Amino acid sequence: MSANSKIEWTDHTFNPWWGCTKVSPACELCYAETWAKRTGHSLWVPRARRRFFGDKHWAEPISWNREAEEAGARKRVFCASMADVFEDRSELDEQRERLWRLIEATPALDWLLLTKRPENVREMVDW
Repeated sequence: MSANSKIEWTDHTFNPWWGCTKVSPACELCYAETWAKRTGHSLWVPRARRRFFGDKHWAEPISWNREAEEAGARKRVFCASMADVFEDRSELDEQRERLWRLIEATPALDWLLLTKRPENVREMVDW
């Protein structure tokens, strides 16, 4: 949710939702879970509901894309620092489809999708 990320390898961060189910020992020290707890959210326990965002939030990458086009420079978006878009939960299907449409609508942005679930990528995207 940052227009100007302080992460050196990206320009923006965008989270389609918050929350994830832990899948490996590397998840024990989850940055996102620690950060969310500081803001009063417990979204990393089994069956926890995900935190979703409204239309204003989803419109941010459209304006980043417009700015990148006007500047004639591609921009990077780190997507889902607070989630894993390839988590296998059916309640995320609609939000995932919305994300794929957003990625298609922002050709001046390079979307960086990191996952601990690479085995789900092929069945969750059609591109």
